[in-house]
Amino acid sequence: MAELQTALSPRVRRLITEVGVHNESSHVRFLSSSKIISWDILRQVLPDESLEDTDSDDYFEKCIFGLGFLFKECEQCVQEMTIDDLLHQYSDLIFWTGQEQVIKECFRLLKTDKLTDNHLALLLVTSCLERSLGDVYLLENNVCPSMLKDILSSSTLKKIFGTTVVQVLRAVIGPPVSLNIRNVIWHGFPTEQEISKRYICFLLLVLPSLDQYLQGDIPHRSPVIFLQDRLYTDILPDIKDMTSEEIKMLLQSSSFIPKYHLTLWIYCIDLFNTKEPGLAMVLMLPLLEHALRCQFSIVNNCPGRTITAEATTLFTTFDEILDQYVTEKLENKLPSEIGESVMEILMDLLTYPSGPCVRDKLSHGEADVFTFPKSLCTAVVIVTVHITSRYQSADDCSEKPWLKRIASWVNQYEALFHPVSLVKSKIKQVAKIAGQFSKHIEYTYTLDKRTLWNDKEIIDSNFQENDLITKETTAIINQLCNKWNIRKTMQEVLNRVFSPFADASEFIVEMLNIKIQTLFRYKDSGSGNQDGEMINLLLRIVTECETVITQVFTALQTRQEQLKNKTLRSRQRNNLQSLIRCSFIIHQTLHLILWLITCDIVTIETKKFEEKSHIKCLKMVLQFTENFRTYTNPENNKWMECVNLSIKTVDRLNQFIK
Repeated sequence: MAELQTALSPRVRRLITEVGVHNESSHVRFLSSSKIISWDILRQVLPDESLEDTDSDDYFEKCIFGLGFLFKECEQCVQEMTIDDLLHQYSDLIFWTGQEQVIKECFRLLKTDKLTDNHLALLLVTSCLERSLGDVYLLENNVCPSMLKDILSSSTLKKIFGTTVVQVLRAVIGPPVSLNIRNVIWHGFPTEQEISKRYICFLLLVLPSLDQYLQGDIPHRSPVIFLQDRLYTDILPDIKDMTSEEIKMLLQSSSFIPKYHLTLWIYCIDLFNTKEPGLAMVLMLPLLEHALRCQFSIVNNCPGRTITAEATTLFTTFDEILDQYVTEKLENKLPSEIGESVMEILMDLLTYPSGPCVRDKLSHGEADVFTFPKSLCTAVVIVTVHITSRYQSADDCSEKPWLKRIASWVNQYEALFHPVSLVKSKIKQVAKIAGQFSKHIEYTYTLDKRTLWNDKEIIDSNFQENDLITKETTAIINQLCNKWNIRKTMQEVLNRVFSPFADASEFIVEMLNIKIQTLFRYKDSGSGNQDGEMINLLLRIVTECETVITQVFTALQTRQEQLKNKTLRSRQRNNLQSLIRCSFIIHQTLHLILWLITCDIVTIETKKFEEKSHIKCLKMVLQFTENFRTYTNPENNKWMECVNLSIKTVDRLNQFIK
């Protein structure tokens, strides 16, 4: 019989499949009559920390061997009890976790006696334990560490649970040199045959065994809400005709899927098909990471750092797999292998900070697996199916209509959560709001009720600043239309953006509807062209513009309502009159900024400014919008100051662009 293929290093595999699951007997009972762990008795089989190097291989091996007696006893205990017995025995003792539903699901999975269910149960219980320990940590701290090892090494946990509990947890779910069962399974290394049920039983009994140390209610952080799922619901391709059997055939015939993980992959599809998206994702995401890790190692010719989980080195995770570089000087070849659009989809789902970060949220217990959005699960399945289809013989499924629709969707995909995409989306949103300017003005600049609803009613022809701003704006537009490749004529821009109180949102959306190369753009490319600062500035500018517009509209609504109700005092009346008289300049200046940053985004790959002067210009615009926000604040309402600031800023912009 051929030796089982494995992605575990020899030492890690020996710890998990031999040292921790030995069958040597002990006369000592480590579970109490209440079937919880007797921590004081357990100390007998653990090495003395005062005599050991607590970070050494030898120390952790001694810990794991000693705990092996407890692992075995926990397995026997759970096996002897029915699900009802388990729930009756432990329901009150797991209440402190705030995750009773997850723990009950783990008990249910253990009782099926399927190796795939055991695998899923271990993924669930480790994320549940991490989240629960984090809640305990927050009893005495304000911010929870993102790494489990940092929670375990904290003085807070030692103070609350004692050194023995922390020693045990550190040995099982601690640093890479420990059993490290949480990281090993969440990064997709083991097969279902390499994980003993004993580990799951032990971790499930750890949870009620910690209750004795806790006093009073434990505040729990609310599960994350995936607002991003709405975006995916709107854009995903139609796959109603894609059957689970066809997906399974694709998995079986594709070289992308490691054969030793095939059974787990098949189970993922079953969970997806039975409408359990959260559980499907918990199981699938580690497997997807490992499959991508294997391809990463092949195309970059670095087998030593990828397909084995080494205790002495960092794992190659999604962060490294989706990075631009393998090393400081060696570029990652995976994007050219699987396609840049695929990389964008994966980074949207997994790594961009504004995206759903589905693997991180699930693995750290931040997400509720029972309410996980189907659309996000479907997106992961779709991109997995697409990658898988690239690694199979052409005559298998390539002509399936659903596979063609998926390929078309992937190829046309534009990043949703890359910083450039966020700026584009924000500009569209703010332009739409700004386009409603005229509709918010119900009175003329003489405070007569508007009757004709034309722009002349609200533009004071004697207000000479209007002519000045128009002249300066026209000069800037002329300069940019000639210097930058924005594919619009000056007259077109003047008519659709800068005619009095124009709604420029449709025009701006047209300009932004071009595909921009975003993959790795946010990082320093090494050539000195750093886009990161520029993109951050653009996002801050457009956000400030949104605040200004909202404040102006609020001031108009409040003062005009007071005018209708005849409750407007003399000074407030003058203030409203000043606001309406200044509104043309406010509109023009805000639209100039929105149009400028739109041009900046659509020409990001070919912009003409020198980097330093361009950043300086954007910082000036940001300073202007921040001052504008201050002047339009309800407590200030300094409308003439807004006009003077606008004229000064537009003049400086003109000088910059020249």
